[in-house]
Amino acid sequence: VFPASATDYLDVSTSERGELELTDVLEIVCEEHHVTAVPFDRWLDVGRPWELLAANGWLSESLSRRLDGTVSDEATIEGDIVVESGATIKSGVTVEGPAYIGEDATVGPNAYIRGATAVGAGAKVGHAVEVKNSVLMADATVGHLSYVGDSILGRAVNFGAGTTVANLRHDDEPVVVTVKGDRVSTGRRKFGVVVGDDAKTGINTSLNAGVVLGKGVTTTPGEVLTRDRRD
Repeated sequence: VFPASATDYLDVSTSERGELELTDVLEIVCEEHHVTAVPFDRWLDVGRPWELLAANGWLSESLSRRLDGTVSDEATIEGDIVVESGATIKSGVTVEGPAYIGEDATVGPNAYIRGATAVGAGAKVGHAVEVKNSVLMADATVGHLSYVGDSILGRAVNFGAGTTVANLRHDDEPVVVTVKGDRVSTGRRKFGVVVGDDAKTGINTSLNAGVVLGKGVTTTPGEVLTRDRRD
């Protein structure tokens, strides 16, 4: 646990890997403050996108059913589900926990959410949309007639109607993602896509397993993407 003053040390130089290293901040904190080790019996690295799904699954194990938002009497809510205040679950929706629905998020009507899914604050999952084992960050929108599986959607992403994500290879091998120019196995038989903040897809876009869409990237109606589009 870092002291609040640690934010003053975030202006560190970029490492040889081209990243801002938390360990550099820790070194400064150790010089300026008394530091005590706190043992943990479990931790997860989240340096790569697919590791967010593992972390989300881990956190989902600790969810306890809590419905603070508005849930239609015609919705089906099964298992450990958290629906935060201001969130709305409309008629015809099925949610199979564990799942987290953030503040002011909207799900439905007639949507299906399952498998350790987190829907961020203000996000929208619309009519006839299925979301499985995915993370939708704040204000992301999957409006209607779409499938999102084993994927990460950044803030304010907008999926056009009929956008479909593939999450399984035909050869049943682990899905591979390009990381800094190298093809890296996710180790996951099922993995969909990683979509950067503010990206938008045209209607009926198809996204192949392992594709990365960069921040603010767009697709045209009916596109089939089998390769990354980073800018």
